[in-house]
Amino acid sequence: MPIVLAEPDELLDDVMGLVSVHGRSSVVAIYDEAADHLILWFVSVPNPALENVPTEPQGQTMGEFIGQDTPDGARTFRVRYWAYSAITFEIPCYVRSDREHRTSYNIRPGT
Repeated sequence: MPIVLAEPDELLDDVMGLVSVHGRSSVVAIYDEAADHLILWFVSVPNPALENVPTEPQGQTMGEFIGQDTPDGARTFRVRYWAYSAITFEIPCYVRSDREHRTSYNIRPGT
């Protein structure tokens, strides 16, 4: 599976452009140097079977995108040059301890 490296201040459209180059599902690895956090996100290929959601706002950074709450664990999204939506979710083998996650695959006790 391809891995795309990104920083929190990179534009979402630019990062998803790199994901598109691979033509298959990818992992986006985001390293936040200031917070010393590595975050891994799975990104599916755009799929016509998914609900076609509105595009994400232009100028949105990866940090803003991943900072949005995903209470169901996965999120359907679309960038401006994709005809169809894709799904993304944080890979559960690395769960941040500084914020709560309400996901079906949460492995932390007590949540």
